[in-house]
Amino acid sequence: MTEPSSEGRSDVLKILTENLTASAKVAHRLLWSCEKVSYLLPLDADKVDNLTNEQEESLDALLQRFNSLTAMVQDHITRGILTLEEENVVEKTQRARRELMERLGALKPELRFGTLVELRNRIAHFYPDEAEKQAQILNEVHKRSRDLIEAYNEAMVYADKRYFGSQLDLHPIPVTMSSWGPPT
Repeated sequence: MTEPSSEGRSDVLKILTENLTASAKVAHRLLWSCEKVSYLLPLDADKVDNLTNEQEESLDALLQRFNSLTAMVQDHITRGILTLEEENVVEKTQRARRELMERLGALKPELRFGTLVELRNRIAHFYPDEAEKQAQILNEVHKRSRDLIEAYNEAMVYADKRYFGSQLDLHPIPVTMSSWGPPT
């Protein structure tokens, strides 16, 4: 594959910086949402059926932020990093891209990012009349948000060191909330 022109590389770096910055904001909001709803968990069907409107709104925000951050890491950040690595992302599946990110050291395999993507896809099939499924998904989203934020952190640190000489004004987002319990 041919190396991108310096102008093309500059454009990719600019877009990657914007995506990393936007993702940091979403990751902080996801962390805040996790903290806000932690008192409700673990959820079961009865608890889901008896949520207040405010509690439902808080859980909806959690889902939306999880969804957004997953999309940002999977699509935008990964595309930027792999483009800078001179990989043809158009010809690769999401799985192949994820595996490349793991081989590069931009994603830790133990975070099982693919399962986070699967969870994101399950959120899309979130039916309001199935309280038990809602409870399971919400509990899993809350639990796995730690891994998702860590995945963002890994990709951001990799990109910062590799392409920006550790000069980005971004820092890993700590995910050591006591209300989450021990890491999984």
